[in-house]
Amino acid sequence: MGIDLHNLGLLTHAQDLGASFERTIGIGRQAVFVDPPELEAHRRLRGLPALNEPPRVKAFQTSAPRYFEPMLQQWFGAATVDSVDASPYESASVVHDMNLPWPAEVPGAGSYDAVLDFGCLEHVFAFPVAWRNCVDLCRVGGHVLHALPANNLTGHGFYQFSPELFFNLYRGANGFELRGLWLTLKADPRHWWQVADPRELGRRVTLQNAHETYLMVIAKKLRETGTMPIPQQSDYADREWTTPAAESLAAAPATTSTPTSSATRGIADALASIGLLDAARLVRERLRALRHSGFDLPAPDYRRIVVAELLRRGAPP
Repeated sequence: MGIDLHNLGLLTHAQDLGASFERTIGIGRQAVFVDPPELEAHRRLRGLPALNEPPRVKAFQTSAPRYFEPMLQQWFGAATVDSVDASPYESASVVHDMNLPWPAEVPGAGSYDAVLDFGCLEHVFAFPVAWRNCVDLCRVGGHVLHALPANNLTGHGFYQFSPELFFNLYRGANGFELRGLWLTLKADPRHWWQVADPRELGRRVTLQNAHETYLMVIAKKLRETGTMPIPQQSDYADREWTTPAAESLAAAPATTSTPTSSATRGIADALASIGLLDAARLVRERLRALRHSGFDLPAPDYRRIVVAELLRRGAPP
């Protein structure tokens, strides 16, 4: 759990969008994992003062962690910086297991301007409960920020997350404004990829790559949410599950049957008739794996963002 260069950029962009960090809580006490040269480059880019941090005591030849409170206070205007964890081992200000609903006797619900989930909820088995705690801790008008595993981090936690989940959770109908959703490559701090909403495209937005990939989210809470409907994946909720098959076929425009799709179906039928369809699919998937072994993010599903241009003072959001 911590603030790397991507997460520092996410905090900065949220600030540029008008997010307040006056009262901030981290899900987990956030350590800072930005190398000194990168931290200095960010400071210069933003015209910030040098961080005044307490000295770190060396133990067993290793520097003690640097935590996020000085950064949030000096660079983001925080007056209160709290943290919550299931154990006291990193001296979080609140000890609470996020698998459980936020206890009524513990203050904080609805009082934070910013809730930071940087590498926490993938470790919490009861994700819906933990997510609900995050949005309940946030005040109306405040922001929830996530940075979570998306791809090629199997074994890091319980879960890897799809953009579809957060497009679905942070809908206007649920009382939120989704202000940004990006995929990031852990090894490339220079770029983000803005993800298109599957509901707007009318199809799934998928990813094949061979790199550790994170998902970053900025969401604004517009009202108290109350009981929300259980999310359903958009392509099911908007079409297959809500429209009987006969009505769906009758409503489909004539242009849905294109020469390309007809030819593809014809080839598939021919291969199936001679028992080679499964073998052909296996070859196709292996070729796709080779072609997509890098970071293949085509438009309009993904739009590349140069982070320095986004964060430079005076740059448009």
